[in-house]
Amino acid sequence: MSLPKQPRQLMITLMYLVLLAMLALNVSAEIMNAFLTLDQGIGNSNSIVDSSNEQIMNSIAKQAKAYKKYAKYQTAAEKTRTISGEMNEKLIALRDELFSLAGGPDPENPVRPVRYKDKDIAAKLLIKEGKGEELREQVIETRNQLLQLIKDPKEREALESSLPLEIPEIPEGSDKATWSESSFDQMPVVAVMPMFNKLINDVKTSETAILNHFFKKAKGTNYVPDAFEVVVATDKGYVIRGESLKGEIFLGSYSSSNNNKMSVTIDDKSYPVSNGKASFDLKPGGLGKQEHTAVVTMKNPLTGKTSTFRKKFDYEVGERSVTVAAEKMNVLYVGVENPIAVSAAGTNSTQLNVKAEGTPLTKINSTKFMAKPTTPGKATITVSGGGLPPSSFEYRIKKIPDPIVKLGKKKGGRISKAEFKAHKGPVPFLENFDFKAECRIQGFELVRVPKKGGDARREVNSGGKYNSRVQSLVNQADFDDTYYFNELKVRCPGDTNSRELNGMIFTIK
Repeated sequence: MSLPKQPRQLMITLMYLVLLAMLALNVSAEIMNAFLTLDQGIGNSNSIVDSSNEQIMNSIAKQAKAYKKYAKYQTAAEKTRTISGEMNEKLIALRDELFSLAGGPDPENPVRPVRYKDKDIAAKLLIKEGKGEELREQVIETRNQLLQLIKDPKEREALESSLPLEIPEIPEGSDKATWSESSFDQMPVVAVMPMFNKLINDVKTSETAILNHFFKKAKGTNYVPDAFEVVVATDKGYVIRGESLKGEIFLGSYSSSNNNKMSVTIDDKSYPVSNGKASFDLKPGGLGKQEHTAVVTMKNPLTGKTSTFRKKFDYEVGERSVTVAAEKMNVLYVGVENPIAVSAAGTNSTQLNVKAEGTPLTKINSTKFMAKPTTPGKATITVSGGGLPPSSFEYRIKKIPDPIVKLGKKKGGRISKAEFKAHKGPVPFLENFDFKAECRIQGFELVRVPKKGGDARREVNSGGKYNSRVQSLVNQADFDDTYYFNELKVRCPGDTNSRELNGMIFTIK
């Protein structure tokens, strides 16, 4: 059989083949449970793909609504979803029929049927009654229908290999005459269920490939203006008494064209327009908030209709003053870069002299600085120059807060055996912390207390990734075992010593 190229599809196929090989060896009932786990995992993956396809479809619809020339791609995308949906309905109906024939939900485990080990039910339904070959034809037809939506032969050929929905060839040397016999003969119900879910996943993933094709088409390379707004750009947000406020007014749109004829007024005073923009020079008469109204009249290049747009803008007129503010918090943190903004109303920023005590301070540009303290305590930033008296501002210097240690997304509690074994070690997270910083696990102790009796086993790990001894302890996880992560030591930027955090307790379900 051919193997899919997409990582997700390849993983699912390989897992299914491994389980089939183990089933052929007639190994323990755990393999039966593994099929159920695989079936549920593929089902969860299907939900994720559904959500992704819905977002792509919405994006195509938005483009089609904004630009009529893309409506054909929305129509093609809707046909894609219809073809995919009809095939999935057939697969779900056939899977439900198999589940029902196997006795329906098992009271001990409702996700599996009562006769989940039975090897005759699938063979009777899919081989003797011929529904397997019907399914084969439907899968081939669905693949062809999806590909035929791509009108350009070269584009269709390029896309064909990315569609995982296909029927594999009968293995060379097999004594089976049909695909149905090769796939379902002497197969227990529990092994056939994930195969249907995989086919559903193949349909949905193929749908994704086709939708992505139409989405790229609908993005386009050229566009025309369809909305306009008056934009007022001033050279500063404050004015000192006696100074001028300078800026530009232009009509912003989704077009790069700037040759539209228009007229501009501010408070009923006209201003000349050049290259789609009008420059103005206002002199405020007093302190406080100043408000003005800009009016732009222009002829819409799409409709030929003349429209008028109005927008109010305001600014503050104040006296000379100085302010210093930490851009993210009112404290500085050890070991990370803390952005500092310095501004002085009415004073040229190049004339300011900024000094700091208690922390190194690096100048980025005339108004931006970066503080990176090395020890907790206090820092003082002093600003002078430009005719201003020296002004000092104090800041607290604190250590980065303790991170939260998790295994995947969990801090403890019940966890499935598969999820517990999937991780390579605990990871610290700085939740609700605005700075770019990364803490690292320095070491921990892992203790396993088996549910089935026996002594507890303890292993010590250096670093965050499991060493071989700890990995061996993790691999022994079984139902109702309890694992303790103790003595979790973490080091964050600026730390001279490791921090010991609260441990985690997990129970295997």
